[in-house]
Amino acid sequence: MKLVALPILFVLFCMGCSSTGKVTSEQLKYTQWQLSKVNGLAISVSQKASMRFIEAMQVNGFAGCNKFFGEGQLVEDTLTVKKLGMTRKSCGDQLDELENKLLSTPKQGAVISLNGEQLTLQGAHHFTFIITAP
Repeated sequence: MKLVALPILFVLFCMGCSSTGKVTSEQLKYTQWQLSKVNGLAISVSQKASMRFIEAMQVNGFAGCNKFFGEGQLVEDTLTVKKLGMTRKSCGDQLDELENKLLSTPKQGAVISLNGEQLTLQGAHHFTFIITAP
């Protein structure tokens, strides 16, 4: 009986360890993320949107067609990027729609969570990123 309970307790312990709880700016600093899912659906490899965090919560990246940049603020579990700038190319309806979703979410404030090598932003839309550079 004890041998059966031990693996179950180990799995529960490991599940608890994988969650980092509150995300801090130090955890995000100098990391780069590749967008992998939008609203739970995998995105096309051709839509290689990415985001990275540098000094003082500065955020920049590629939204699928245009580059973006801004200064983020992390309060509790919410990331907000108020002054978000970007290049202004149009790359067709599908990419333009993805960019609008991706960039409007942190402008409005998105709940951010970090679980291992996966970062999520949850606002009007749900974005899942995977780490590309720690």
